[in-house]
Amino acid sequence: MFTKSQAFYEAIYDARGKDYAAEAAWLRAAIGVANPGAKRVLDVACGTGAHLRFLYKHFEVAGEDVDAAMIDIAKERLPGVPLRVGRMQDLAVNQPYDALMCLFGSIGYVADEAELRTTIARFAAAVGTGGLVIVEPWLHPDDWREGTLEASFVDQPRLKIARIGTNERYGATAVIRYEYLVGEPTGVSGFSETHRLELFSDEQYRSAFEAAGLKPRNERSDLFSRGLYIATKQ
Repeated sequence: MFTKSQAFYEAIYDARGKDYAAEAAWLRAAIGVANPGAKRVLDVACGTGAHLRFLYKHFEVAGEDVDAAMIDIAKERLPGVPLRVGRMQDLAVNQPYDALMCLFGSIGYVADEAELRTTIARFAAAVGTGGLVIVEPWLHPDDWREGTLEASFVDQPRLKIARIGTNERYGATAVIRYEYLVGEPTGVSGFSETHRLELFSDEQYRSAFEAAGLKPRNERSDLFSRGLYIATKQ
């Protein structure tokens, strides 16, 4: 997964047009409509805490991510917010949340459909009755385009990045290989990363939600091109 890109993560996606402030505002409104009394929000696979930086003034928030370097960055930017290192597959909480988010296709990092189902069940267990589980899916199998080349470029005064990605597919597993070239005042460096994500169908996602006692619906938005599953705990 991530090896050295954590420090450049937000710069890359800012350059690609990702608007964390707008996404957080949309999520805040969606949570308010679906669960008006929501106070406590957990961001699973929170990364550097980019969404939480816009939500913590409105909710009691917490975050969890498997990547310790991501959590270290989030802690620097969100002092006082509970943030911990942990796998989404092992999620356990001491007190139920009113809403749980797992965004940016991070759910695709589970190993297979069986792990998808057990992970969604852990999400369901982490919210109270009437609580929300919000999941931004990774690509569906029919959306995958073999052999696609991806390029991202960061052009800041003190940071230049070129990231080029190639992809492969093995059954339901997508493999993306990134090559990075990074220029900083201290010099130019390069490194590689490989990401493996599972391609689940809409039916597989919905089945996992329903098996966990969640009633899902899919919300489409210009901000979330793959849509969001917003599921209510029954």
